[in-house]
Amino acid sequence: MDAGYGSGSGRLTGPAVRALVAAQARRVRAVGIVVPVAAGACIAAAGACWAHAAGASSATMAMLALTQVYPLTVGVCAVAVLAGDPLVEVQAASPVEFRAVQTLRAAILLAAAAAGALAMFAPLEALGVVYRDVGWMGLVTPVGGAALMVLAAYVAAALAGSSRNASLAVVAVWLFFALVWDPNVPLLALQRGLPLLALLAAAACVWRALSAPEYAWRKLGGAR
Repeated sequence: MDAGYGSGSGRLTGPAVRALVAAQARRVRAVGIVVPVAAGACIAAAGACWAHAAGASSATMAMLALTQVYPLTVGVCAVAVLAGDPLVEVQAASPVEFRAVQTLRAAILLAAAAAGALAMFAPLEALGVVYRDVGWMGLVTPVGGAALMVLAAYVAAALAGSSRNASLAVVAVWLFFALVWDPNVPLLALQRGLPLLALLAAAACVWRALSAPEYAWRKLGGAR
């Protein structure tokens, strides 16, 4: 454990918090920060090229499918960050610190995913190739979708037992939203608000469970 990250009480001081944030940002930088932002930018570039080559109407229908790839990318990255790195289990010596590492990683990825969603949505909105365009309010859809996948990965990483099972759970969640929920719930407040409330409640339960000594010892034993 890096010095200064915590003590036996599991509480972090101000400098320790800054050190922990910096360390985790470095640890997850490639998968948790670069990939989501790059994915959003690449989808926007594809939309711009499609609009230039085939027109706005064709590009709008293409982006309807292609933008669904973004939350899946975020979900896979979240699983890799939260369940695919054994060092997260030995990052700290107490259950509170383990919970802090998991939650901090999720927060870092959520911020990067929101930035990637903005990088994707802004050019598409400017080109007028957003399906069911409602102006900048439409940003709620990609940002909310990314948040849903991060929360789903946070819950799955704690409950699924392995990164493979967590990945399958996240893909199942993505399929539900992409094929069932989003096409049939056009109202943004319900489309994103209702599932966000449900997953936030589940994440809160997981956050409490991560503080259980039995859970921490089980994860630490698995890391060895």
